[in-house]
Amino acid sequence: MRDLLRSRRGSVAFATVIALVPLIGVVSLGAEAGSWYVTKQHAQNAADAAAYSGALKLECKTVAQGGGPTCTDTQTEDYRAKQFAAQNAFCNGGDTTVYPGSRCASLPTGISQQVSVVVSSNQVQATVSQTQPAYLAQLLGLSTVTIGATAIAQVDTLTLPCVLSLTDPLVFQGNTTIKAPNCGLSSNATNPSNAVQFTGNSTDLTQVKSVSAAGGCSQTGGTQCNTAITFASPTPNPLSALDTAIASLTTASFTGGACGATLKAYGPVTATTGPCYNNGWSPSGTVNLTSGVYFFDGAVKLSSSSLTITGTVTLILLPKSTGKNGFSGASLTINGGPTIQLTGLSKITASQVPAALGSTTNLALLSGIVIYDPETTTKNQTVNISGSSTTYFSGITYAPNADIVYQGNTTQTNSCNEVIAKGITLSGSSNFDNSTCSVSNPAAVTHYVHLVQ
Repeated sequence: MRDLLRSRRGSVAFATVIALVPLIGVVSLGAEAGSWYVTKQHAQNAADAAAYSGALKLECKTVAQGGGPTCTDTQTEDYRAKQFAAQNAFCNGGDTTVYPGSRCASLPTGISQQVSVVVSSNQVQATVSQTQPAYLAQLLGLSTVTIGATAIAQVDTLTLPCVLSLTDPLVFQGNTTIKAPNCGLSSNATNPSNAVQFTGNSTDLTQVKSVSAAGGCSQTGGTQCNTAITFASPTPNPLSALDTAIASLTTASFTGGACGATLKAYGPVTATTGPCYNNGWSPSGTVNLTSGVYFFDGAVKLSSSSLTITGTVTLILLPKSTGKNGFSGASLTINGGPTIQLTGLSKITASQVPAALGSTTNLALLSGIVIYDPETTTKNQTVNISGSSTTYFSGITYAPNADIVYQGNTTQTNSCNEVIAKGITLSGSSNFDNSTCSVSNPAAVTHYVHLVQ
């Protein structure tokens, strides 16, 4: 008996069993905490989706209130936020609304969820939580555990664009230097991978207010895509109303008919037989244009290195039309390195245009335009602007149906060269200068939504 009491056999196993009891408890408590972490991640996903979706509706409403397209979404920000929370399996207790795509199931006894949404002028805050019973955590004095997450999505206004690509990508090539300290460069292309394209890594964007796109960004070298704002809302075309007004013009709109061999601006002062339109234009030498508005039906070719054109003017290329008084349609070619120094008219009066363009609205839209080129997309038209080192267009170049390519050593220095076109490429060693543009220049406001918390 004495030997049995003194025996140590099995003492280690007994001690091990005693030690395993708290160890198993700790491991089990850790597993319970791990389940809390998983629930926390699901809650954060639901909160992010809710806040972002609510902010998209807020953006839609904000755009409409600012004069943009009517918001067709009739639901509230609160509804959209809770809908997407439900699609992520979080539903507000007591909410009987059936949200499309909801993944909320009947919760086990003792578990409840809450979804709250707070909407301000430019933010949507979504908070989701789940309260559930504590198990081993009861040893720590907890009877229930509430696991929650909060997200805030914000609607921000983008800098007004001086450069707007309406349909095709906005492309940067070569070692272009761009100066746009007061306004942005924007693309309405929706391609998820290349609405904005950077080819090479030499494009200088250090003096650009912002680069944005309705789609995504691609790059071959460099890190320029890191600075681009992607998947923003499209920017409304601020000059779209001009397309309808100018398309309504016919030869009968010009009482003087075709101007003849001498280039003339519209108006009784410069056209002896009445206001007229020019059939085409292929100038040479040095041309100093008289201030005014010039209409063209035919080929406009600026294609000589010895050509120099200056003036404060608005050049309007007439679109092709059908019927007895229709136009054959104008086209624009710029190559060969001419020197072009044109500034758009800051104010256009009704006497300088046909009656169909004489409304207050149309005159305001025309003011500041240097070139209006409505060439049709059926031509797959591209306008290449390759001028001399002193070439500039101070004003708005508007080509809603054509791609514009700035190439070579074209330079616009200390000017405001706004461009609105179907697609825009800035290439070569061009120096594209918008340094004197202000945000008050004709351009539409756009917004983008992003999570700030």
